Amino acid sequence: MLYIAEVTAIGAAVLWCVLNARRLVALALAVGRRARLAPPVLPAPSGMRIERIAADLRRIRPQVMHPASGTPMVRRRAAVAAYDDALLDACHALGVPTELDQITDDLERESERLRTEADLAEAGVDLG
Repeated sequence: MLYIAEVTAIGAAVLWCVLNARRLVALALAVGRRARLAPPVLPAPSGMRIERIAADLRRIRPQVMHPASGTPMVRRRAAVAAYDDALLDACHALGVPTELDQITDDLERESERLRTEADLAEAGVDLG
């Protein structure tokens, strides 16, 4: 009689473990992270994916580098501003340092833009 009770208890315990496997794995990971045996949880990316940013850069760059003749100055400046924003997004996504958002002088900003493009290209971003 005792033998049947032990087999039943073990069977119930195994069934419970199978049905609660996800909870048990989550608990084991939490304990492992707490004891620094398992790697910490990586933070979720907060911005756009780098592929999307690179596509935006490739789309906007020709408008900035070679604007069509007769393009109004407002449109040209808007394209440059959008390009700078995309460059900043790429720099933040890849951890590339830049001062593009701090420079106000147009000549210095152009120089920083070129340096930033070179740094991003070195980091693997294809600007086309």
